[in-house]
Amino acid sequence: MKHSLSIIFILIAAMMWGTTGTAQVFAPAEAHPIIIGASRLAVGGLSLFIFLMAQGKFQLRGWPVLPTFIAALSMAAYQPFFFSAVSITGVAVGTVVAIGSAPIIAGLLDWVIQRKPPGPTWGIATILAIAGCLLLTLPGEEVTVSPVGFLLAIGAGLSFA
Repeated sequence: MKHSLSIIFILIAAMMWGTTGTAQVFAPAEAHPIIIGASRLAVGGLSLFIFLMAQGKFQLRGWPVLPTFIAALSMAAYQPFFFSAVSITGVAVGTVVAIGSAPIIAGLLDWVIQRKPPGPTWGIATILAIAGCLLLTLPGEEVTVSPVGFLLAIGAGLSFA
C-alpha cells in the first residue's frame, strides 16, 4: 500500500509540474517569469517543509549541505530558464525541449562526472527525446522555434538534470 501511495504522489506531482508552462500563459501579462518561478519555489519549498515537520522527519544532523546547496541552486536556475523559454518560444516548444533534454544531459553529466557510461535504457530514452523534439519541426501546425527560447529551454534541461 505504501508503495502504491508513493506512485500516486509522484504522478500527482508530475501532473502539477507539467502544467506550469500553461499556467504562465494564463498569468497576467506583467507577471515576469522570474516572479512566477520564485512563487513556485516558495510554495513548493514551504509545502515540503511543512510536510516534513508534520511527520517529524526534519533534522539538521547529518544534513548533506553541498548536495542540498547544488540541488537548490539548480532548481533556482531552472525557474528563470524554463519560464523565460516558455514566454519566448511558447509552451509546447519550451516544455518539450526542457523536459526532453533533461535525461540526455543527465546521462552525459553522469558519464563526465562519475565516469559511468550511459546504458541502453539511456540510449532509448535519448532517441525518444530527440524524436519528440524533431516532431516539433514536422509540417502541420505552425510552430516558431526561437533560438534564444530553445537555448533557454536547454538551460532548463541542464539545471533540471
